[in-house]
Amino acid sequence: MGFSIYTICNDIVSLQHSSMKKQLFTALFLLPIISLSAQTTFKCGWDTYKARMVIHEYTYSYNFKDSVHLYLADSTRIYISSDSSAILSIDYPFHDNIKYKVANYYNSSKKLIRTEEYKDDAMQTMKEYRYDDKNRKIFQSEDNKVNGNNYKKQYDYSTDKKTGESVIHEASYFNGRIEFYTRSYYDKNSVLYKEVRLNDNNKDVIHEEKFKYGENGKVKERSVFFNEFKVTKTFPETAGEQPVKCYKAMAVNIPEKATLGGKISFLKKLLTKNQAMLLDPDCHEFEYKFTNSDCEVIVSTTKTNGVKQVIYRYKERVPF
Repeated sequence: MGFSIYTICNDIVSLQHSSMKKQLFTALFLLPIISLSAQTTFKCGWDTYKARMVIHEYTYSYNFKDSVHLYLADSTRIYISSDSSAILSIDYPFHDNIKYKVANYYNSSKKLIRTEEYKDDAMQTMKEYRYDDKNRKIFQSEDNKVNGNNYKKQYDYSTDKKTGESVIHEASYFNGRIEFYTRSYYDKNSVLYKEVRLNDNNKDVIHEEKFKYGENGKVKERSVFFNEFKVTKTFPETAGEQPVKCYKAMAVNIPEKATLGGKISFLKKLLTKNQAMLLDPDCHEFEYKFTNSDCEVIVSTTKTNGVKQVIYRYKERVPF
């Protein structure tokens, strides 16, 4: 049974899984580490930032047969600036020699205001965000630098004072022309229960989607009513059917200290100790988060094909 594992220090970044030969691990493992101890700055766009932290992240496929087998799939480094105004992620996938970079910029309220995505040093997309005085997103845009397309969304908010329910009104544009409108309905606990898609006149309903949740808080069923055909389609979501026990956050329960060089041994001992839980037949989908002061490990399944995954993420504080 193959799966992947996520080990993370504080923040968690989802990475896609791809199986690779075990011997490739050494080569990719060494490359990100070279000179990191001396790497105190990083570049986002035209600006250079001083790093206060570097997070090393590794994604593995996992096999539980006679013993624990880990196969490296991806490697990522994440640089965080000293004032947290910029975060740069660099992905080193196994399947090609291209580096994929994502630069995120934040305002004084720690809200994301711009994202730049690069393939090597060539920018692919740029996204921008704006917020109101309540820190609610009111605008976002995406410029595709490859094909020249532009996407824009504007948001308005309304709240029913009696029920506490709220509605987010979204207007979506493509290359300057309105495409459609969306109304998202939330209950008094801020849980999304319905979305209505309208065409470009903001009147005619294209479809209406409703959500039901399982006891674990995840969507267990989506029902979509297509107005043109007067037909309702129901789509089950297996994640919402899983018991609460399949989603846990807990302390790392092994005495070994998480390190960059000893991550394989650390992961194998962690997986072996929790083997019964990881192979629970009641949990076809699951997410277990293990944390300590240095890192966080997440063992989970992917949403696309149910493959079990592991990511190891280790936090290195850069001295000033």
